[in-house]
Amino acid sequence: MGARIQHAWDLTPAEARSVQEDLRNRVVLKDSRRAVHRVAGCDVGFENNRQTARGAFAVLAADTLELVDSAVCRRPAEFPYVPGLLSFREIPVLLDTLDALETRPDLILCDGQGTAHPRRFGLACHIGVLTDIPTIGVAKSRLIGRFVEPAPERGSASPLHDKGEIIGAVVRSKAN
Repeated sequence: MGARIQHAWDLTPAEARSVQEDLRNRVVLKDSRRAVHRVAGCDVGFENNRQTARGAFAVLAADTLELVDSAVCRRPAEFPYVPGLLSFREIPVLLDTLDALETRPDLILCDGQGTAHPRRFGLACHIGVLTDIPTIGVAKSRLIGRFVEPAPERGSASPLHDKGEIIGAVVRSKAN
């Protein structure tokens, strides 16, 4: 499946921030109205004292949520952990894992930020731009922005605002 846009991964943090600034203009925020038949989720874990990155993809049929394909890959984690630059640590193994799939997803849910990021270019945006596959960032914590606490019911949501724009949503995944 491969990345349609490529860049170097052996970068300093300053160079990585420059890549984010350059690529963020390629993020498409409007709905493409493409049919979504296969939805993938991806995540990265670490092994060997955080020296080895382990990427995983699971592809589900959108209508039944049945597993269609999955893959796990490992590779050395070469970029250090730097807040705001997580994609440079995690995307190399995620691209390997995406290439290991037999089924190309129509949409990817990423464990990471999308536009709710200081440079509006988190991990989800980065994967989407590189692969030309629509992505949604599903992060567990907030990097930036302000919001009104959502109602206590599961599924309640509130817009996430930063500098006068809506950059995401805060969604309650379980009651209270």
